[in-house]
Amino acid sequence: MRTRQPAAPERGVHLASNKPAESTDRLVCSGVTPRRTEWLPELLSELRPRTEATIRNYSRTDSWRTSTALCSRLHPDWNTLDDAWTDDVAEAVAYTHAITTLATTYDTTEERSRYHQHRHADLVDTVESIGTGRGPVNAGLGALAKGPVALHRELDREPRVITLLLDGAAWTSLEDRRTGVRALATIAVLAHGFCVRVGVSPALQRHLMTRYPQWTEAHLDLTVSRDRSPTTGHHQPRRVDDAWAAICDLDTEPTKRHLLGCLTDEDARSYTDLTNEPTLDIAEGTISRYVLDLEARDLVTVDRRGQQNTVQLTELGTTAVTACLDDTEALIHPDQCQLDGRLTGTPQRFTSTVSPRRAGGPTTEEWITATGKTDDDAEYVQWLTDPNANSPIRHQRFATVAVDDSITLVDDPLDAFEDGRVAYLSHTDTETLVICQWGGPLATLGRLASALLSENALNHILTPARLGQQFENITDSSEDTPRIIQRGHQVGWFSEDEATYQAWRDRITTVRDQLLARLAELTNSDDTAARSDLFADLHGLVASVTQLYQAAGLDLTTTLRVPDTAALARNHKTRADFCAFLAKTVPKQSVFGIHSGYRLLFEDRPAKLRRRLPYDVDPTDRLDLTMSWVIAGPTITELHEAITTTLEQELATVREAIAEGTEDAPPLSIPVRDATTYPAIRRVIDEIAMTHDVQWTPRERQQLVRLCLRSFGPADTTRRACPYDVVESLQQARNEPHHPTPADVERAAATLPPERFRPDLAPTATKLYATLLRADKPLGRSELLERADISASSYDRRLRDVRALDRVCAVQVDGHRRWTTRATRVQQSAATLETHQQPPTPDQVVTSHATGQMPTHSACAESKPVTTTHSMIRNSTHHCRRRHPLGDHLDRQPLDHPQPTTMRSDHPTEQASLPLHSNQRGERQ
Repeated sequence: MRTRQPAAPERGVHLASNKPAESTDRLVCSGVTPRRTEWLPELLSELRPRTEATIRNYSRTDSWRTSTALCSRLHPDWNTLDDAWTDDVAEAVAYTHAITTLATTYDTTEERSRYHQHRHADLVDTVESIGTGRGPVNAGLGALAKGPVALHRELDREPRVITLLLDGAAWTSLEDRRTGVRALATIAVLAHGFCVRVGVSPALQRHLMTRYPQWTEAHLDLTVSRDRSPTTGHHQPRRVDDAWAAICDLDTEPTKRHLLGCLTDEDARSYTDLTNEPTLDIAEGTISRYVLDLEARDLVTVDRRGQQNTVQLTELGTTAVTACLDDTEALIHPDQCQLDGRLTGTPQRFTSTVSPRRAGGPTTEEWITATGKTDDDAEYVQWLTDPNANSPIRHQRFATVAVDDSITLVDDPLDAFEDGRVAYLSHTDTETLVICQWGGPLATLGRLASALLSENALNHILTPARLGQQFENITDSSEDTPRIIQRGHQVGWFSEDEATYQAWRDRITTVRDQLLARLAELTNSDDTAARSDLFADLHGLVASVTQLYQAAGLDLTTTLRVPDTAALARNHKTRADFCAFLAKTVPKQSVFGIHSGYRLLFEDRPAKLRRRLPYDVDPTDRLDLTMSWVIAGPTITELHEAITTTLEQELATVREAIAEGTEDAPPLSIPVRDATTYPAIRRVIDEIAMTHDVQWTPRERQQLVRLCLRSFGPADTTRRACPYDVVESLQQARNEPHHPTPADVERAAATLPPERFRPDLAPTATKLYATLLRADKPLGRSELLERADISASSYDRRLRDVRALDRVCAVQVDGHRRWTTRATRVQQSAATLETHQQPPTPDQVVTSHATGQMPTHSACAESKPVTTTHSMIRNSTHHCRRRHPLGDHLDRQPLDHPQPTTMRSDHPTEQASLPLHSNQRGERQ
């Protein structure tokens, strides 16, 4: 990367030079971290007076007329009755009204009445919170793009310069890559309306290129091509090489290639014209982003002087289209033009298509249940994905469903493992998954400990390179590392003798083997005291190792599979044991900065309390979980209420001093989420779209949610769906060479086993429908019988059911009736969509402490946060790693809850004794 930038401001992202800004009016935002909520409101606040001045220059009429005219100019269909507003449009319209009122009504310094003071403050809040997720309707980047970015792009004669100075330490120490992706996406959105100059150090440049290569190539590396001196005097081959260099990495982006193929260097085309181009399948909001990328590559030039932007090919773009694209806009190296046509073609229609899985191969569920027998030398801990291979598909199937700091319930028609004692392990640079099968409380706890401290985990995850030879990589270098690990994280079996990695590994593996040997002896034993001691030791071992995973920057998730959910739910004792296992185990995996959460809230042994580090808290703090949980089973969501009730009772047993308010500690919130509902499925779709940069429009996302609820849910309802099937279908649809549409996703879903796709249909009808979806031409009766592998009588019996489906229709081919599927579904009514969007019943936010208690209330949400409700106060001696929650409802403070002032906890040493369950004694040291 080179620190060069255009002489005149241009919209886009540019590297900032070391020269001072030419104008004092330019915005400079320093200390930009990966968390956009830390700097975007400040930037919007600095931008506000400039936006007000721009609006006053645009119009001096009253605020309502001005804002209405602006909304009509920026969003032509904003006041039509045909389409409902999206959240983005709603927040952008609110922004436009607010900023216009500020510019035209509150543009004087005269003293305001109390009413106008409150109104002015509300308007400022609306303007400075847009796009942050905390605005009037909690909209995201779409609102930012449609609000201030669109306004300045439309009204500014020259792009306004915004300089963002990135905080190198914050970016290089970031653990969750998704946080950085969101921040960089925010910068890219700002670049649509502003000249955004990014200030980065050479070290941070290298870090960004390594961790975010696609973004840096699109927005930083390639923008310098516009700033280079014109290349004159070169021969044509050199120009062809430049064209190939500019276009070669579009091999996985066929839509951008098709967009280039629709342009010429003579006739400029408007964005609206390109949106209506029948050969292009690009949403209106995507055209601008694609054009910006092509402009950054110097392949197109954009004229922004007229009412509508127009685009045409540059000289380099013309060379790229003629020399590097064939008639179908597929990439072809210029040297290949000299080859003849006697070469073997690719097996796919498009060169960028990945061949689908061969028929007859095992599904993910079939593969994972075939564990082998440990008695026949099968490993007790096996890899879900090869740690040395780049094949994260199985990992993503399980990881996408999980929500950080939660218990997530998934209705999944899974089968039992061939050997229930086997556990699976999978990991990436920032994430670790454990998958095991429920076998009773004690056995399950042992399987979990065995997986987390297995030789696989120690050799590939908790390595000396990650932890440090003296654990220096997981603590502040200026702190006393052994003391932090012992008295902060409360890691057991860690003394001065275990202060080096090898010594700790030797000790902890010895403890692991001893506990697993005791587990084998006591699994079927009636010795209550011995089992209780083993419970306490295993809880301590698991809590200790999850603290290390958390300190190492790894998001840890355990998927607990319960194959026979119905039998477990019917038996009162087994159901109670299962709920108690979660209630006793989950809270122990909690942390506040460097402090063990269990010790802060529940520990009442004076000796243990005296061995804690001091801490400070404030009212906005809460504990995090060191390990998130996914519970999967055929009907596991039916235990939602039982799990929540048992967990509520457990969290109510906070230490007496905390319950009485004489000691302060951050609260612990554990949402119990239903992953099969409309908002949960929408979250999965949004996660896939963000991770793989799939630009689905809001309407397409709604269609995808409806499709998934109809395709992967129980036969008796369209309000639930199995998220694992959603992930698999979306992943397979991504193999399409173009933008995957809902129809492509349904075609991918048709490759799932019949029992997982359209369970509302009879199995034979499902096979017929899946066959039609996968077919590339209309099929007659004989072809359907052969491909679907069904009998003629079954075909005749179920054809009527298949004909009734929206997408199935009959066509005439050579005078014979054939069956095929339409490209799109019949439009559903708004009433049907509304029923899909509503969860079956409103969840309740349950609180467990009477003093300062929030009133229990209902909310149409997908989770049940179960919260300890003593006073919260903030501060920690170490930075607390905060994973991203699903929503912001857990961050809201109760309106009537008194907010205590910041104070320091001195840990009273004498505590009243509370009766503890025999399995609740926490970490052993």
